[in-house]
Amino acid sequence: MEPRLVVPQGDLGGIAPEVLLLALTKESLRERCRPVILGHRQALEQVAKHMGLDVSLQSVPDVETAFAMGPEQALPVLELESAQPAETIGQPSAAYGMASVEAVLRAGSLALEGRIDAIVTPPVHKESMHLAGYPYEGQTQIFGETCRSRRYGMLACAGGLRVLVATRHMSLRQALDRLEEPAFVAKQIRLAHEAARQTLGMEDPRIVMAGLNPHAGESGAFGKEERGTLLKAIRMAESDWGYRTTGPAVPDVVFREGYEGKWDIVIALYHDQAFIPLKMLPREESYTLFVGGPILRVSPVHGAAYDIARQGKADATPFLFAMEQAIRLAQVAKENGAASIEAAPKA
Repeated sequence: MEPRLVVPQGDLGGIAPEVLLLALTKESLRERCRPVILGHRQALEQVAKHMGLDVSLQSVPDVETAFAMGPEQALPVLELESAQPAETIGQPSAAYGMASVEAVLRAGSLALEGRIDAIVTPPVHKESMHLAGYPYEGQTQIFGETCRSRRYGMLACAGGLRVLVATRHMSLRQALDRLEEPAFVAKQIRLAHEAARQTLGMEDPRIVMAGLNPHAGESGAFGKEERGTLLKAIRMAESDWGYRTTGPAVPDVVFREGYEGKWDIVIALYHDQAFIPLKMLPREESYTLFVGGPILRVSPVHGAAYDIARQGKADATPFLFAMEQAIRLAQVAKENGAASIEAAPKA
């Protein structure tokens, strides 16, 4: 049977419903998977009408009913329990946050129950989540806590570049504070090695850590973190778990080296250190993976884009690429009986 995919509706105040509907109306895609949307059918119908999309949506009582539906039938929607938001498009609101978080939480539960094969997440808006009372820094944290994982994170991929982000959605000041703890940094090194082995299927991965300061501190001339905290963490990971890691490496060089294939994974220390080089690469061929738990979750590398919602400017190509990756990864995992994603050629 084709992979069973769940697609949370994302944040209704942004472009999430637009890109998921544009992707899921591709006939070639629906022939290769069995999708179900977790969302509000009436709201999605309104978006489809606004966009001029000829698409039928049908409410279903459970995912099993959805997965029994063929590609020639209506798109199945499993209704959320939260109220359908009626707030102004393009502005953060608690209602948008409440609905988007419920969809992600339910998707994670379905994955842990073994009732789905993969999750493809459209973007959510962090401020709306916080207005709803959820302090999550992003969807990665939601999945990590759903799994009750002691180590989880985000692996961002673009072309040949794969980056594990040590600190994700937090201020730079908060990130620097976290990076002062060698044990925390060593934990990110361990996660990178486990992701390479368990998710990427690599036996002896080449993993490097980027430095924090210009020129990786240049022997202490531009900062002490490399020779202190980071090097201590690298040695800790090797002595405690046997994971050998190169670095700290010069940040303005190491990401190009990763793209060219010298490294299997580059560990970036903070969000923008990772995503500036990643977003210089074609975003229509970029995606992120949740790592550190038994959930296959794929997401495009873009945000909720409140500023262009319902203006006909949303590009569904990155989301469609994420869907293609989820199909591929789910098929390989099923064939291998494990979550190894590099055993098959990329779509």
